[in-house]
Amino acid sequence: MEGTLAAGKTTITKGIAKALGITEDITSPTFTIVSEYEGNLHLFHIDVYRLDSCEDFVNLGSDEMLYSDGVCIIEWSEKIKDELPPKTITIKLETQSDSSRIVTISNWPYGDLK
Repeated sequence: MEGTLAAGKTTITKGIAKALGITEDITSPTFTIVSEYEGNLHLFHIDVYRLDSCEDFVNLGSDEMLYSDGVCIIEWSEKIKDELPPKTITIKLETQSDSSRIVTISNWPYGDLK
């Protein structure tokens, strides 16, 4: 997920978690960096805002999360783009002056959506 502060990244994550059957409260993992939740699939909710480099992301054990049988949602993913798999789906949130959002989904298997 890409977007500025308060763009709605965690809100979308809450909806994805609900669809995965997760009943726990989903909060932004800004200070914990990685939060994990159990549902129909395991969810890794990662916030890389406070990381200084791609190396920091790799040192978190990113491969184990990215290539697991679960789902990874990464907030501020633009900071570690070089470490993401080729089939990564990117959701970009752009806040408009009227508080609405433009949501662009890229690398979606059926073509980009806006």
